[in-house]
Amino acid sequence: MSITYKKGEVIIQQGSHETCAYIIESGRVEVSCMVNEKKTVLATLGQKQLVGEMSLMEDKPRSVTVTAIEDTRVSIIDRKQFNKLLTENPRKLFPIIKALFERLRTANKDIVLMERVDPQKKKAKQGNIVGKGPIVLTAVNESSIKALGSVTVGIADFPCKIGRSITIGEDDVFADNDISLEDSTGKPPYNISSNHFLIDRVDEDFIVIDRGSSLGTIVNGTKVEGSCILDEKVNKLVVGAQDSPYVFTLEIK
Repeated sequence: MSITYKKGEVIIQQGSHETCAYIIESGRVEVSCMVNEKKTVLATLGQKQLVGEMSLMEDKPRSVTVTAIEDTRVSIIDRKQFNKLLTENPRKLFPIIKALFERLRTANKDIVLMERVDPQKKKAKQGNIVGKGPIVLTAVNESSIKALGSVTVGIADFPCKIGRSITIGEDDVFADNDISLEDSTGKPPYNISSNHFLIDRVDEDFIVIDRGSSLGTIVNGTKVEGSCILDEKVNKLVVGAQDSPYVFTLEIK
């Protein structure tokens, strides 16, 4: 589907919840975000360039605002269309796939640079491990038991990816989970995102990484910003917002 935006119209609003990307067919757009209550222009994009591609993979609110700076025509692709094109006409997805891989390369580079700049960051928390594994995921209320499908699940293989269950008949190439949780919310933003978080082991540490969830992951009362180390024997895990009904414990054996 294609749509034309007039000069000055907003295509993507920072903070909004959408799961589609835009390919610019003609015209130009400005990419900006609010930093300390001031508008910061990040880029100007034109024909054949892509905006909003990360929403095909993650459920986070939009991180930028995209505004047409001249009359601009875009084609719109959502997750359902992406999955359909993947089997019927994958060549049309090449621009999106290339953009996603570029994002991945940039993210990997940033991680390496952070480790080089602050090598003590990881060392500071080493030695806190209180067990050697496995980890036991335990539901602490009825909503969590229903979501998990049982009271406890043992996790021995890492990384272990956890996210929202796919409904019957739904096909999502970006959904990739080892443990699926059923979300009864019914409509977005879901408490449990399709790719919500993962548990991994790095050297002697167990870590939780938020995978780009919509409402976040909370460990021991603190919202996970990227990743956090599990430094307690029994850790409280909230999947979603602070008031989410999906509450678990992560116990390191």
